[in-house]
Amino acid sequence: MLRSKIKYAVLSTAVTSILLVQPLLVKAASVDKTITDSNRSWTIKFSQPVGFDDQTKNAITVTDSKGNLVNVSIKLLDSSKVKVDAPEGGYKQGEVYSLNVGNGVHSSESRYLKSSLKYTFELSSVSQDYNYKSQVESTLDATVNKILKDGIQDDWQALVVYRCGEEVPPSYWTSFENSLTSSQADSFAPTDYERMVIVLSLLGKDSTSFGGYNLVEKIYNNAGMDNQGINAYIFGLIALDSGNFDVPNDALVSRDKFIDKIVSARTEDNGWSITSNKADTDMTSMALTALAPYRDREDVKQVVDAGIAKLSSMQGSDAGYSSMGVENSQSLSQVIIALCSNGIDPTGSEFTKNNKNLIDELLSYKLKDGGFSYNKQNVYDPLSTEQAAEALEAYKMFKEQTGSIFRN
Repeated sequence: MLRSKIKYAVLSTAVTSILLVQPLLVKAASVDKTITDSNRSWTIKFSQPVGFDDQTKNAITVTDSKGNLVNVSIKLLDSSKVKVDAPEGGYKQGEVYSLNVGNGVHSSESRYLKSSLKYTFELSSVSQDYNYKSQVESTLDATVNKILKDGIQDDWQALVVYRCGEEVPPSYWTSFENSLTSSQADSFAPTDYERMVIVLSLLGKDSTSFGGYNLVEKIYNNAGMDNQGINAYIFGLIALDSGNFDVPNDALVSRDKFIDKIVSARTEDNGWSITSNKADTDMTSMALTALAPYRDREDVKQVVDAGIAKLSSMQGSDAGYSSMGVENSQSLSQVIIALCSNGIDPTGSEFTKNNKNLIDELLSYKLKDGGFSYNKQNVYDPLSTEQAAEALEAYKMFKEQTGSIFRN
């Protein structure tokens, strides 16, 4: 079964000191996090390459409340991330565990942590089962296996693989880095930079300094943003929020401008579209996904609420969705992501038609090999497959309260 890669224990080491992005030092007997997945894995992220030898591995441990060592698997995900897998059989309910990072951990240049760290967690006795849990997890397993078997073809597939708890192969990173060393690296379209930032940020890379480029700066200081219309502003805002990046005061495009551009681009019927003044399912969903982190703002909340209502009214009698006149799984996936991003259950009554909800309908596009089709003709489509996996992972994260698909 795939495990969600939720980075609760995230460390950032400097040359002479250690900076905690999220606090790990705790008082005795306190619990930092209550988990609901007995097979939860933890990812520890450092800002420098880790010297992954026996000394480092022995310094990273999990202990129970009595101080006994728990037999966990520790592996290096890439040069700066260490993954701690759950013990065989999972963690026990009611037991308090400590994830310990000792000062024997060191960088590849033999720089050591100055002090040890501890993060405590407890497996909740509250069940996090939900109606579609087994179907969603088994489908994600099959879909990710399908993607890995065929080979990762694009950045979104890499995101799906990583978000579902599997390791992205080195060949992908080689290809990514090669694209940035080409003569085209300074002339990508805004949405290309935005895609790169989203994927790099969610895969634990530094988008402000990757391959010699500050890719985030190429979004907020991009003079060609208007050339791609509302799409560039939607994915630009998602990209900035994927890593909670700061935008300088003198930037060409501020965060508020991204929001204002999206809000002002609404169609007359409270949705979004590229080609007309009539709401399109995909664009409406993506705009609502981008605005989700700002729905506590009263002006944005009104827009989001109206957009959600519009999506409900656009749903077909079979619970499906169409874009540009064609009923398809990609539109379904985008609606599910938008709803989950805004804290709305896609299996709820508002999105259930004739006893079918969005998850029912999306799973009807699933193929035997783990892929998904675009329509109901049972033909494998890579883009539909990666979007369906994003939607199912978004739903899983929503139900398990472990975050949002496009934000760390």
